[in-house]
Amino acid sequence: MLLKKMTNIELLSRTFFLSLTLFHLVCSPNDKAGDKTFVIATYDDVKDWDPATAFSLELLPMSNMYETLLWYDSKTDKFIPGLATSYSTSKDGLVWTFNLRDSVFFHDGTEFNAKAVKFVVDRNKTLNGGASYIWSYVDKIIINNVQQITFILSSPVPFDKIVSSQYGAWMYSPSFDTISNHSLNNGFGSGTGPYQFKKWARNKYIQLVKFEKYWQGWGKNHFDNVSIQVASEASTRYQMIKSGLADYVTLIPNQLIEKLENNPRVNVSYHHSWTNEFYLLNTKKPPTDNLWFRRAIASSLDRNTLSTYIYKNTGVDSKGLIPQNIPLFLEPDSLIDFDLDAARRYLKRSGLEPNSVNLDLAYVSTYEAYRLTAFMLLDNLKKIGVRLDLKPGLWSTNWDKAKNLDTAPNIISMAWWPTISSPSDWFLSLYGTQEPPLFNLSYYSNSVLDSLIKKAWEFETVDAAAAKGIYKKVQDILINDCVVIPAIDVKVSSVRKKSIKGFSSNPAYSTIFVYDLSKD
Repeated sequence: MLLKKMTNIELLSRTFFLSLTLFHLVCSPNDKAGDKTFVIATYDDVKDWDPATAFSLELLPMSNMYETLLWYDSKTDKFIPGLATSYSTSKDGLVWTFNLRDSVFFHDGTEFNAKAVKFVVDRNKTLNGGASYIWSYVDKIIINNVQQITFILSSPVPFDKIVSSQYGAWMYSPSFDTISNHSLNNGFGSGTGPYQFKKWARNKYIQLVKFEKYWQGWGKNHFDNVSIQVASEASTRYQMIKSGLADYVTLIPNQLIEKLENNPRVNVSYHHSWTNEFYLLNTKKPPTDNLWFRRAIASSLDRNTLSTYIYKNTGVDSKGLIPQNIPLFLEPDSLIDFDLDAARRYLKRSGLEPNSVNLDLAYVSTYEAYRLTAFMLLDNLKKIGVRLDLKPGLWSTNWDKAKNLDTAPNIISMAWWPTISSPSDWFLSLYGTQEPPLFNLSYYSNSVLDSLIKKAWEFETVDAAAAKGIYKKVQDILINDCVVIPAIDVKVSSVRKKSIKGFSSNPAYSTIFVYDLSKD
């Protein structure tokens, strides 16, 4: 009863007080005025400290601890040196040779070399989790010398896209071979990145400190430390950036971001990403096993309303099944547009009677845009005589249920950011035949589609134009079969102190690289 009587201001004040208390409790003794610490406020904690399998929020600390062989440059659409200084490939795309950077050390003092690279790839291939699968195309590894390594592939896939991935491609010390699971699960991995692990308090904070022997060196403007603060409430993160307690915050709702846009101490910007949001339709569970009924649902989603009123600055209408700024994107011949009259015609053609059809939608409860979209779809379907039962929940819970056909919903909200910068990352993961399903939560299976995706993926290196045309065919098949309802191409919001300099957005990497930043 007491909670109900509190005003919003009182609740916000209490939350902010708690954030202040949290901040002062979790900072290390060295975090004092004048200390060069970059503070990130985020909504959840790391779940997996293994750089081979880590996903999601693991990127915040681990992208500053580990590095990849190559780096994707979005300005030139080329791959540039990382831990490899140069590389070459055979005409058939099966042999890739990398020249490695010398005088590079892991945080534990071990030297980075070809032997270390081979160790990483060999270990990742034995794992079953995260993005470790990306190395499955490696058939043989040859160490030519200490600083040169050759990979022989089983298929001519674009290996430069694999070794530059933000998931599963980080290089780490061979000391992982002897490190205990307990130590690994507490952050004690060793990379080559600018910052190394210092301390972790579960669900409270992560502290990183600069690696003195970092190969790029250190200047006076670099941050010495990184402090990642876990603040699950959006209002807490909002107050931390507003008050100056945080330098950067993640996942601020639109209504709070708008309040920060005119704040003279805060910089808000929006950037195109390689992330899109969409709705998968269960092709095996009635009534969404009916093609014409799926088209009726697709005709009931108003993408213009989504981008204009719900997502505003953080999204644009999807033009296809992958984000439109992805390399090799090509618009499909058509999409099913919002049209309730067409939806009624599709419903009639399905043979299902209006006002007699029930289905359910699972959406992520922690995202306000998903909730608003769900209610908009509920209202539109009601107009054509279809009842929608909403099932809000955490993504992990929704996913676990959706992987079992007995508990799977008819519709599930999804967002996808690529492991590899290729259309195949969407098409193969989301629509390729899988048994049991991992991310193919539509339960769609089409042998023709499977072969086309494989063909396009293998063509990317040797004939990019041909690959692009094949991916368009894949899109057209999926749209015709109405397996998915595209919604929004996401624009990522960057909310940071105005005093922070050097920030840039790269759509291939959804993280913060603190080494590039400085403070006035």
